[in-house]
Amino acid sequence: MQVSAVPVTSPENWLQQSVTQWVSRQQGIDASQVQMQPLDPRVKVQSCARPLNMDLPFSSAQTVRVRCPEPVWQLYVQVQTPTPDVRAAGGAATAAAGPEQRRLVLVTAAALSRGMTVQAQDLRVQQISVPAGAVYLDNPSDAVHAEVLRDLPAGTPLRRSDLRPSILVKRGQLVQLSVGQNQGFMVSARVEALQDGRMGEHIKLKNPESGRMLSGVVKGPNQVESP
Repeated sequence: MQVSAVPVTSPENWLQQSVTQWVSRQQGIDASQVQMQPLDPRVKVQSCARPLNMDLPFSSAQTVRVRCPEPVWQLYVQVQTPTPDVRAAGGAATAAAGPEQRRLVLVTAAALSRGMTVQAQDLRVQQISVPAGAVYLDNPSDAVHAEVLRDLPAGTPLRRSDLRPSILVKRGQLVQLSVGQNQGFMVSARVEALQDGRMGEHIKLKNPESGRMLSGVVKGPNQVESP
């Protein structure tokens, strides 16, 4: 979905305004109730010559993918919005705590610091009491290779808003491209990444020997599969 025309303010402010407006329309709430989380200080927001495209690439409505068609770039941003009961109360600051239930959720096996990349050994599935209706992750594959957005003590139940997809492939690196997994055979080759890529993203590639342009889906650190 496209949002906003050419920016009349700084790229950072334009991004924030565009995201809050888009989320407010998607959820039917006032833009003042949408809070975009600060970007990593290392991220430099570029200008965009055309309207931004936005969507929700994951099951959580708290991660918004922002894409610019010209020049081509994309960012993942985290947003916070009021829960339905808070909205019904007219935006009250805090909703009363509901009953708890015991369920299997994903928790941190050790303390994780902001900016770290989650590995399988950092996680465990544990049955604990959590607020009824609260959304927590329960599948390690949803967290492995993701970047931690805040400091998390050991034993913290993980929410999708605690994480964002990490860049697993960097532009200019040689990566392993696998071909033929769905045809009963597999061939691999070393190719050059022409874009940064996060888990599940399609990126452009180039065969350094032939110069042929290719594409692939990021499947892990420096690992890409032919779509």
